[in-house]
Amino acid sequence: MPEMGDQLARYKILMQMARCFGRPMNLQTLIDQILDRSKEVMRAEACSLFLPDLRTGELILHSTDPKITSLPAPLRLPAGKGLAGAAYQSRSTINVKDAKTDPRYFHGIARQVSIDARAMLTIPLLDGACCVGVLQALNPTGRECFDEEDEEIFEGFGGLIANALVRLEAEQQELELARSRQELLVAREIQDSFLPQVVQQFPFCLVEMNYLPASVVGGDFCSVHALDEQRVLLGVGDVTGKGMPAALGMARATAMIKALVPQLREDLGAWVSVLNRQLAEDLQAGRFIGMTFLLADAATKNLQICCAGQFAPLHFDGANWLMFSAANHLPLGIVADSVYRAESAELKPGDLWLLFSDGIPEGRSLAGDDFTLDRLCSVLDAPGSSARPLEWLVSKWKEFVNPDRQHDDASLLLLDWRGEEPPATLEISCCVEKLSQERQFIEQWAIYAGFDSVTRGQIVLACDEATTNVLRHAYQGQPGPLMLRSELTPTHLTISIADQAAPFNPTEFHGRDLSDLRPGGLGTVIIAKVFDEVNYQPNPTGTTLRLSKKLPRPSV
Repeated sequence: MPEMGDQLARYKILMQMARCFGRPMNLQTLIDQILDRSKEVMRAEACSLFLPDLRTGELILHSTDPKITSLPAPLRLPAGKGLAGAAYQSRSTINVKDAKTDPRYFHGIARQVSIDARAMLTIPLLDGACCVGVLQALNPTGRECFDEEDEEIFEGFGGLIANALVRLEAEQQELELARSRQELLVAREIQDSFLPQVVQQFPFCLVEMNYLPASVVGGDFCSVHALDEQRVLLGVGDVTGKGMPAALGMARATAMIKALVPQLREDLGAWVSVLNRQLAEDLQAGRFIGMTFLLADAATKNLQICCAGQFAPLHFDGANWLMFSAANHLPLGIVADSVYRAESAELKPGDLWLLFSDGIPEGRSLAGDDFTLDRLCSVLDAPGSSARPLEWLVSKWKEFVNPDRQHDDASLLLLDWRGEEPPATLEISCCVEKLSQERQFIEQWAIYAGFDSVTRGQIVLACDEATTNVLRHAYQGQPGPLMLRSELTPTHLTISIADQAAPFNPTEFHGRDLSDLRPGGLGTVIIAKVFDEVNYQPNPTGTTLRLSKKLPRPSV
């Protein structure tokens, strides 16, 4: 009965440990609990726990022996050495009566701490087929060796320990993942603070940006800096690498560009040379930045382009999208004394210039095909792109690219050049000879408002119909004063056409349906189709027709 009582006591300890291991604790606390209670469970002089170092293959020794715990650094058992190494590799229990005579015994640790090893029981801590460590009992007290009952209890205890170690590892990994996610979110917030606004309005242009990182943070970036009232600097860059290192390089480059912007005078190439020299001194070895810059000048109607290891911009001249021909220099930060030169192009109202990083043409589909430059141009040339080309391109790119396997960051920056604001009013004589001035006035404002070429033609046609109606019906074919006025709000372009004839009652003039192809009478129908709002306002000396159309890309 004493033996039965002793066995029950040992199982009672196991039950207590099962409850204990279910509580939250850190690794060191768990190790202390394992070593303290395993010595008690096994009625041994000492117990040791060996945990693997997956990087080196060694087993790190944790023990209750004061000679070991007092050492300045933990002892390490070489891979495959000793009884612990054998149990770890074989995934099986090893029970020896005289350890020192066993050929697998490792004398190195015993010599370091003067351990008198006799009987040893060594078990692997198994999680399925995976061994997460080794537990070892040394020298049983009150008996010569460990018996089968000891093995059974020790293996049961080992199962509890393995579960506790696996659970703790999972908890630590989850905590680490949560910490990493939080750090990445903070990094993304910091990185977003360096990016320009998605849409920026300037007196002479509109700039739109879209940033599509491959992960939470990335190395692509866009720069938009107004130098003065007439000039704006744009750039799209790509730092080598991905993730946090690339994001840090992006932040460093963005800050440096901002600091050097006041030094940009007339020559974009000379300024990029200075920037390159600074980046070569600042970036870590092996890191560099591919970047393309645009410097737009409203006063000279000139655009400077400088390519440093990135694509030249795409240019839309009102008819087609074409790659601009420009020399490509080394990426920034490689050779400090590299000389960069800029190309020049004339800026015309209605022109579009698109900067993009290599993540756009290199975007990959589920089938493994790249988006390519040819597909990029064909997507932009499609009829549906004309109203909102950047939004159209991004939607088509996302349809093509496998969202789960985006391997590189992708960035887009669109310069929508409007030029100087046209005159707000035009006073002419309403006659056939002068209507070309009216058409030119309307077209200038349609371009400045950002409408595509097709819509601009519709607006000009509708206004031409309106002035023709004034000439025919209000002035009865005779010349008369005509005042045109344009007003641009953040959401609409409004054109007012005022005559000084007898007040006109629109209810007395009925247009025909578009399906009726007979000449004449379609003016009011066309006007109503083109404009969102059409209002006639009688005046004491005539009528004012107000035509309002929603902008394709609202201003900010």
